[in-house]
Amino acid sequence: MKNNKVFLFIIIGIYIIVFFAILQNSRTPYLWYDEAGQFFISKGLNHDSNPFEKERGLTYVIDNNSLYNMDPGGFSILLHFWSSFSNHHIWLRLLPFLFFIGVVISFIYLSYLWLKNLNIALLMGFIPILIPVILSMGFEIRAYSMESMGTIVSIVALEKIKNKFSYKSLLLWSCLLSFFMTSRYSEIIVVFIVSVCVLYLIYNSSFNRKQKQISAIIYTLPLLTTLICIYFFALIYQNKNLEPLGYLKYLSNDIHILFDIENFIFICIIGVLTILFLLKKRYQIIKKYETLLFVTIFVNIAFIILSFLGKHPWTPFGDHSNRCISLFLLVILCVTAFFGELIKPLFLSTEILKYYFVVSSLVFVLYINKESLFIRQTKNNTYYDIMNNTLLNYNRIYVDRYESPCIRYLFEYGQLKTKQEGIYPNKFTFGKLYPHCFFADSLVQSNWKKTQPKMNDLLDYDLVISSELIWQGNNDKWKLINGATNFYIKK
Repeated sequence: MKNNKVFLFIIIGIYIIVFFAILQNSRTPYLWYDEAGQFFISKGLNHDSNPFEKERGLTYVIDNNSLYNMDPGGFSILLHFWSSFSNHHIWLRLLPFLFFIGVVISFIYLSYLWLKNLNIALLMGFIPILIPVILSMGFEIRAYSMESMGTIVSIVALEKIKNKFSYKSLLLWSCLLSFFMTSRYSEIIVVFIVSVCVLYLIYNSSFNRKQKQISAIIYTLPLLTTLICIYFFALIYQNKNLEPLGYLKYLSNDIHILFDIENFIFICIIGVLTILFLLKKRYQIIKKYETLLFVTIFVNIAFIILSFLGKHPWTPFGDHSNRCISLFLLVILCVTAFFGELIKPLFLSTEILKYYFVVSSLVFVLYINKESLFIRQTKNNTYYDIMNNTLLNYNRIYVDRYESPCIRYLFEYGQLKTKQEGIYPNKFTFGKLYPHCFFADSLVQSNWKKTQPKMNDLLDYDLVISSELIWQGNNDKWKLINGATNFYIKK
């Protein structure tokens, strides 16, 4: 018993150290294009708003989200109220980080619910911390960490409802899942599959027919209401027909994505989980995780089918993997559950060496992954270019459409707010994007690209701040400033 308490205090101590370390990611002052755009949307503005344009109310937040974002808008509304307290980058990054903490706590809670061992549960909480894409999204000022927490909470809801439910609990869980469903469209797929399980549990319950009908109505009504609102206030303006987005990968366009080595391994893992699910009647330990396996398998099947239909990207690994963070997280949760069962006998022993072994292994794993804990700490961005170069030396500055919202945040709300006199916005000309919904139309996107200037067309400017114009050719009269990432001057 004494060893358990010592182990518990050590693990909690490691958590404190690790969280203190990863919180350094919130110190990154640069909001890249999507983050800066998300920030301005929460102010009732957008990526292309004019410098120092007046902030607007909630209806404008919803309107701009529908035109300049591809999410339902729940995070935009939440950020609207959150940023009313402060616009500092640390405060802004704290919002997604709170959802990330929710992911960690949910991992711990589910592990304890399944294994009835607090020590093992606390160990399982380190798993999302050690996965770079999950940790990185925990500081991204976007809806990904909200979606991540919603996915894990969906499994928590299913486990609680499976054990016992009432009218009140069904309503509360439904409202909570409705909230998370507003994070990203991919979360709707997860909640849908979970809801199929919930309705099946209601159907198989000991309730009489009338009670089952009332239970089904109580559970589905908040979800359906939320779906209707999402459709009429967001999706109908963004991508009503769910057309493929030109910058993402779909199986309908390239089936070879399935056979990329990492994706192929992922598919094999889904295959193994499917076999385990089919064997659930033979082994009690598999039966224990029946609902988790069901949700994981069918969510993944749904995403693959939707990608073949050109309705949702499928990239569990590599670029844009955050678009599939839900299906990836469910697989990780399955691995967590079975790994917990595997090491459970170790914690049934009273041998003190097990504690030294576990703590040493955890510290070793954290140490070899220490660089990934600081995943958002980078000095390769426009903010550091500005800090290392005096903008007073330049009279006319062109900023491409990609860096425009980033510059605007830095000078109007961020770290450079006090350095704007005589510089911002006087010296700046900003490139423009267009409503994000047009990304669904490849012809419109192609025609828009033709309207973007080439760097050699910008010789009237002394400085070009760009992270993408250099790749469009016709730029031989410009050179990158030594040590800079996005600052170009004439040769």
